[in-house]
Amino acid sequence: MLKYLKLIRIHNLLMVPLTMYLLRYGIIEPILTYGYSFALGQDMDLQLPFGLFNLLIGINMLLGAAGYVINDYFDRKIDSINRPGEVIVGQSIHRRFAIILHFTLNAIAVLMAGYLSWYFRNPFIFVMYLMISGIFWLYSTTYKKQFLVGNLIVALGTAMIPLQLTYFDISALIQTYGPDMVAKGLSFNILFAWLATFALFAFLTNLVREMIKDLEDFEGDASYGCNSLPVVLGIKATKGVVVVLNIITAMLLTFVYYNYITDPLSKWYLLLLIVIPLLLVALLITRAKTQKHYHRLSQAIKLIMLMGILYALVARYLMQFIFNL
Repeated sequence: MLKYLKLIRIHNLLMVPLTMYLLRYGIIEPILTYGYSFALGQDMDLQLPFGLFNLLIGINMLLGAAGYVINDYFDRKIDSINRPGEVIVGQSIHRRFAIILHFTLNAIAVLMAGYLSWYFRNPFIFVMYLMISGIFWLYSTTYKKQFLVGNLIVALGTAMIPLQLTYFDISALIQTYGPDMVAKGLSFNILFAWLATFALFAFLTNLVREMIKDLEDFEGDASYGCNSLPVVLGIKATKGVVVVLNIITAMLLTFVYYNYITDPLSKWYLLLLIVIPLLLVALLITRAKTQKHYHRLSQAIKLIMLMGILYALVARYLMQFIFNL
């Protein structure tokens, strides 16, 4: 069982429900309860049924698992150089079974997306998730080896997690409360802004992490003709790109810090757990030389991403505290 959990990167997949639950119940629900309900003069509740919300999570996890399986299938030779003791497909799991598992996971996800599409009477939903399953296949066979394309696909895929809440949860809210909101000159722009901020943070930090992983995998990628950033630009230039992206992310968060955050708890949380660690990674990447160094920095970025998501708990606590004053 452990080999299958390792194959589908269960620790990464669990970030999907964690992110979606925290954003839904740490950001969207309290803003509705303590903000919009007061402004509109009526109670406002989440409108996307709980079962469909979990179905959405399941679709994302299954597509992600299928993507990890097919990626390992096509990366066997590269991984034998980069991670010789960690190759699963072709070693502890037969290649044919990996392919069957990939198509099975994809099929279940697409069928679930079909139900979601039928429920909302929107064929675009089915087409969107079908395209995502195809993109994951093409990522493993082609895009991953192309300059920057693979990095951008993974980063965009991560950013899509909060953006899906914008599409499904906020769309359901607009359908129910839209006319009353318009009549009072209100909109859901605050919710859009919150979720877009989380999406941008997810995109930038994951893009950085993908580039650091490319540095870690330089030897295998170079041996098998992958045009990753370090292979094309060189290790030093790639480190420079990582530093710049980290500084840009830190600057954007600093802008939020000075212009939108007023409470001390959020300020200290943002500064100590996200901004300073980002700058520290930017410093340490310039000194990194070995695979172990790059791996640790990649894990550090993952931890920073987790801290960003966990801020939703802080936000919920603060909204409850302010409302109950």
